[in-house]
Amino acid sequence: MIFAAISALFPIAAQAHSGKARFHIIVDTDCAADDLRTLCMLLGNREIEVLAVTTSEGALPPRLSARRAAALLDGFGHEGIPVGAGRGTDAAAPAWRARSERIEWGDTASVAAPSASARDLMIETIESEEEKTVLVALGALTNIGDALDAQPSIAERIDRIIWYNDEACPPAGPNYEADKASAEKVMRSGVEMVVISSNPDRPLRVTPRLLDSISHVRTPYARKIVDSHRTAPLADAVAENHLVLWDDLAAVYLFAPELFAEERISDNMVRARLRDDSAELVEERITAILRGKPDSESRVFYGFPTDGALYAADVAPMIGEAIERHGPSEWRAAVLTNELHGHLGIYATIGVKMGIRAREYFNIGVDDIEVTTYAGSRPPVSCMNDGLQVGTGASIGHGLITVAECGTPRPEALFRFKDKSVRIALKPEYARRIRDDVKRGIELYGDLTEPYWQYVRGLALKYWVEFDRREIFDIRPEN
Repeated sequence: MIFAAISALFPIAAQAHSGKARFHIIVDTDCAADDLRTLCMLLGNREIEVLAVTTSEGALPPRLSARRAAALLDGFGHEGIPVGAGRGTDAAAPAWRARSERIEWGDTASVAAPSASARDLMIETIESEEEKTVLVALGALTNIGDALDAQPSIAERIDRIIWYNDEACPPAGPNYEADKASAEKVMRSGVEMVVISSNPDRPLRVTPRLLDSISHVRTPYARKIVDSHRTAPLADAVAENHLVLWDDLAAVYLFAPELFAEERISDNMVRARLRDDSAELVEERITAILRGKPDSESRVFYGFPTDGALYAADVAPMIGEAIERHGPSEWRAAVLTNELHGHLGIYATIGVKMGIRAREYFNIGVDDIEVTTYAGSRPPVSCMNDGLQVGTGASIGHGLITVAECGTPRPEALFRFKDKSVRIALKPEYARRIRDDVKRGIELYGDLTEPYWQYVRGLALKYWVEFDRREIFDIRPEN
């Protein structure tokens, strides 16, 4: 009875720590400045699973946008999120195209031009997803219209379309003007739509104060927004008070619909305009979305401990540097792994970094991935399996990890998420460095002696801080 009463009082808190995404979305973008901010908000929040990104006509042509979006994802380590380019509509280039072309999304030279069509990717993603999909449209509705034309049955698998447009009744604005025919088609499709708009009489500006607030959120997504808006060409636009929160409001609505006045204007369409009395809360909501839930990966802790007084004397000095370089998720997983493992282990820590890298690749939370490890069942390489379990949540108890039968154990694993797979292996030069360093310890202190274990502990701490998971692995996608 007592447990039931507690559960009734705190149902939301229990759900908040389920670790699963609440929203499964496809983002359609034309790669304007407000799209960059919105994508960073959506990618950086663990309550959202971004299934795919598609590009449409608008600030940039779709194929150019696809390259920019792929570069952004690659910069965050999310190469596993597919990108599809839409078709052009021959719409006139907007006045802000020249500025949009100069915005730094990422290293476009390091990514291949996405080959998938937006229409086909959208259909495939919606059909293969177990949950209904939310389509967040930040540009023209070309791709959604094309997908519904080609495969009308996907309408039943779409939860809703959230579309930023200046006005819904009658429709007006750049996102509508870029492809009126597709917009009209989608609005008549019967799929539930929410058309988001700001108050044109009280536009919300991107201000230095907003950027200062975002800069206090210690994530790469917040940092990307701040860095891009404090350098040319966006720094000048901010200084001139020119940038407005437009598409950003689609992300705000997803998390805080109560800030909007809603009006149903047809059987399947709702107009949602930001309330006048909510304007001052938007900045707070944007930073909250970027910050996400406190320690969303934990089920027991509420805020993972980082106080140096709680750690061993040789661990405490590295806490700040390790979190700054590799993030709180890796710190949490590495601490828990080494406690589970019984000593500070080299390959256990490698397993943590590999598991976190796999989750980063797909941009997912814990307990969402299947792992086949080739590390065998004999130390020292098999120690990697402990780190893989904690780093991914794919534990033996969940039945999500398998130790493959292989003649020679190796620091390598295959990760499967839904219908996608990626193989990750420690680069030979790092494996060789570990072997040479351990061999030197045996020569100096003997095998499995107390001085040897102290030596290994020192190596593990050193690798923990120095080894960057974005550099030490070979990554190969597999179909």
